[in-house]
Amino acid sequence: MAIRQNFKLSLTPTATAAATALTLLLALPLAAQTGPQRLDDITVTGKSAPVLDVDTADVGGLGAPLARTPQSITVLGADLLEASASASLSQAIKLDASLADSYNTTGYIESLSVRGFLLEQGNNFSRNGLTVSNITPLALENKERIEILKGVAGLQSGVAAPGGRINLVTKVPLKDAFTSVTLSANEYGGGKLHLDANTVLSNVGIRVNLASEGLRNQFDHAQGSRELASVALAAALSPTTSLTADLEYQHKQQPSVPGLGLLDRNGDGVGETLPAPVFSRLNLNNQSWSQPFEATTSTAQFAINHRLNADWQARLALSTQRSTINDRLAFPDGCSNAATDVYPGLCANGDVDVYDYRSEGEERSTSAWEARLTGKIAALGLNHRVVAGLGGRRLTTDLAPKQAYNWVGTTNIDSPMALPGDPTANDLNTNSRERALDAFVSVASDLTASLQSFVGLRVSSLERSSERSDGSRALALSQRVATPWAGLAWSPSTSTMAYVSWGQGVELESVPNRPDKFVNAGDTLPAFKSEQTELGLKWQADERLLLTAAAFSIDKPYADSLPNVEPKLLVAGSKTARHRGLEFTATGRLGSQWSLQASAMLLDAKFTQSLDPALVNQRVTNVPQVKASLFADYKVAMLPGLSLNALLTGESGKKVTSDGSVELPSAWQLDAGLRYQTRLAGRSTQWKLNVENLGNRSYWREAPTTYWGGVYLFPSTPRTVRASVTVDF
Repeated sequence: MAIRQNFKLSLTPTATAAATALTLLLALPLAAQTGPQRLDDITVTGKSAPVLDVDTADVGGLGAPLARTPQSITVLGADLLEASASASLSQAIKLDASLADSYNTTGYIESLSVRGFLLEQGNNFSRNGLTVSNITPLALENKERIEILKGVAGLQSGVAAPGGRINLVTKVPLKDAFTSVTLSANEYGGGKLHLDANTVLSNVGIRVNLASEGLRNQFDHAQGSRELASVALAAALSPTTSLTADLEYQHKQQPSVPGLGLLDRNGDGVGETLPAPVFSRLNLNNQSWSQPFEATTSTAQFAINHRLNADWQARLALSTQRSTINDRLAFPDGCSNAATDVYPGLCANGDVDVYDYRSEGEERSTSAWEARLTGKIAALGLNHRVVAGLGGRRLTTDLAPKQAYNWVGTTNIDSPMALPGDPTANDLNTNSRERALDAFVSVASDLTASLQSFVGLRVSSLERSSERSDGSRALALSQRVATPWAGLAWSPSTSTMAYVSWGQGVELESVPNRPDKFVNAGDTLPAFKSEQTELGLKWQADERLLLTAAAFSIDKPYADSLPNVEPKLLVAGSKTARHRGLEFTATGRLGSQWSLQASAMLLDAKFTQSLDPALVNQRVTNVPQVKASLFADYKVAMLPGLSLNALLTGESGKKVTSDGSVELPSAWQLDAGLRYQTRLAGRSTQWKLNVENLGNRSYWREAPTTYWGGVYLFPSTPRTVRASVTVDF
């Protein structure tokens, strides 16, 4: 596809400030020439992309190498993210078949599911091991890797959804001083300037990442901007003690692109037909009064690491995160232009109602701390590795007294219409508080030379409260829960391991404070536990190639109510989903030229119990039955510095409606890229060209069902060309 003739690089106004900072930071490597050249206790070794050389991950919490832990863990390192041109969470998760989108669209907060379970935004995400909220845009420029623990994470998270846990690991100061500048652009005129600078001053390692981006894409009226500034510090206070700090600020504003619904062709008031063609560029949030979704987030983390002796280490870490969000949208939903009102869905002719939604000044804060002790002991004639600690977290949500959600008219997906806005704030908001205190311990024991046991337990004391912004409908919950985990691993050789593990997770649920909708509005429901059993094999086929296979079964209880009964009575644990699946992964290098990240998942996700008999044995919506991902990178020997790569993804069996009558067609997509490393004016320079969706395939990518019953369709990204150049100073 030819680059568009109206190509115009667009950077945000802060690009000038970033350029000024760049000028100053270019001098840092020179200033560091007389400084210390070693920070052995607090640095990692640099690497070129992609080498896929990750051996360990903090997200598992057992302190064991990936090849020796009885867990399913994927690590998406910065080298892999850069080689595949992954600039968002939605793009990154294409690299693992067990991960999937969930209501992911341009300009809005990204979500994901693991093994078919939607992760909870407040408890399933961490940053450098400490809980953070994912209700904020994610920046990847200052992330060293994304660690994903698949399956029940009660030992690691306490109260959380059973799909897994995501740990974002930030870039740290390195031993050698450098400054790297990247300028990137896409065919729609979007552009980004990114600086990554590292130095050592007075025995303090400093890593700075700055980014300024003009956001442009295929959608109409979806232009935005983003600014990022982060600083990582590391200092050796003594030969046994080190201090680290990580600070981040990000501001992003961009109109969000709403999903579409199914068409109601049979006139029964519920959509049942996929719109055709696929509307890959349509944005119905394109009214004259439409305003961007806007988020400003600040994060600060501090940690002290102390080596007590040769066997024991202690760590104390603190984190705080604060975000301010203006959530605004011309939201298309349902249709009142038919003989029978349609919901969920659109009228047969493509008509859809539009609502003026505005929730201004949402304030969210998350704070967390953890004191951890890691070491080795000998007891009962066996050697044990112990991880023990205490932790706490606090999440608060303070919203404006009222929000707007007003019907303003009807538009059409084939012929969008201008409608008047109505920003009148009439609906009360709900503020909430959550506080948790955790105690945890895990013990890995060498039973024999080839047999190991793993046991762990986390006890969480949780307090939750919420109330409407006028003080009404107050709700409080206080509960203590325990989430055990156990595993057994057998290693018949130094390169292979077979394991079995079992664990529990727990989720707490309360009935929405809607007396018009629920008989038991505001009630707290008993805690219901998820349970997982997993069998796995790991084979270190080569020094740099790890092959894994896992079979798992997860049971998750939900609250449910009788169908077609209003108001509803929610009953805890009255609906259960069972997700059973097989996963296969291959990660690493094949010789000196090939790098590989491959995965496949077969998943049977069904409801096994429900108050609605029609739901029993139905597949869970928006969950594929088969999914595969293959990323390969080839270094061309005949032309040193040139690398070619491709990412092939495919999936099938993703159901749209709860009765199974509508399913998304099978889909596949091919992305491709090349990199060329050379020297320009004496500087190491890398040129990159990436094409997303090389074949320009058009398909509905996902169809999530929301907690309020809406079903929404999101399209694939059309063929998009991106280019960048990186210069190292």
